[in-house]
This record gives sequence, C-alpha cells and structure tokens, in this order.
Amino acid sequence: MLIFTIILFWCIGILWEIVIFYFPNSSFFLPLLKYNYSIVCHTQSEKLFSYSSFHTLVCSRCSGIYFGALISAFLIIIGFYKGVSTKFLIFSSLPMLFDVFFSSLSIYDYSHTIALFTGFLLGSIGFFYIHTSLIQIFLNHKEKN
Repeated sequence: MLIFTIILFWCIGILWEIVIFYFPNSSFFLPLLKYNYSIVCHTQSEKLFSYSSFHTLVCSRCSGIYFGALISAFLIIIGFYKGVSTKFLIFSSLPMLFDVFFSSLSIYDYSHTIALFTGFLLGSIGFFYIHTSLIQIFLNHKEKN
C-alpha cells in the first residue's frame, strides 16, 4: 500500500499543471517538481504529452512507465498477482527498444501514443517483475533465519 501511495503521488506530480489549474495556490511546487522530474527524464518539450494547454512534466514514454507501474501496484493491492520472469520482462521491453531505435534513426516520427503505450507496457510488466523479485528476496532471507 505504501509503494502504491508513493507512485500515486509521483504520478499526480507528473500532471501538476492540471493540478495548478484547479488549485492555483499549488503553483509554488512547480519549480521543485520540474527539477525532480528532470533528474529522471530528459523532459524535451516536443516529447511531453500535452492536453489542451497542459503538459506533463515527463515525456510520454516516462509517463507510460510510471502510470503502468501505478496500475500494476493497484492490481497487486486488489489481489491480482502476476509473477514475471526475466525472459518476459525482456520480451516486454522490446517494443519500447524498437520504438526508440526507429524514431532515433528517423525511420518514423516520434509518436506520443506509441511512446506512452510502450512505456506503459514496460512500466506495468517491470513493476510486476520488481515485486516478484522483492518477494523472492524476502522469502530467501526468511528461510535463512
């Protein structure tokens, strides 16, 4: 539950420009949030997901990764547990790797939708993988004691 809450606040921060629209007094957080998100994302303005006049504070791909992790954390809370192998994690990262490769070589133009989807896929599967790994570490440690 704690991890879900942390990821939820992180995802709300990504959408802070929308939060400011409804709560104008919260604008003083924006410089700090922009700085923090710039540490984990390139935040190139042309790759930010936008809606109306609002922009995310991370690129479309990173937004997908974080929201994918949020959905996976929620699914675990409600009882859906999916163990993920390393092979499946690598397989799920391939669409993102191909997208980065093809758009970097200008084989096709950067697509916010594709970046969001491939990030979401990796974020959701990656979170299940990390969760599975942490449980395995905990169980191995418990057996030793």
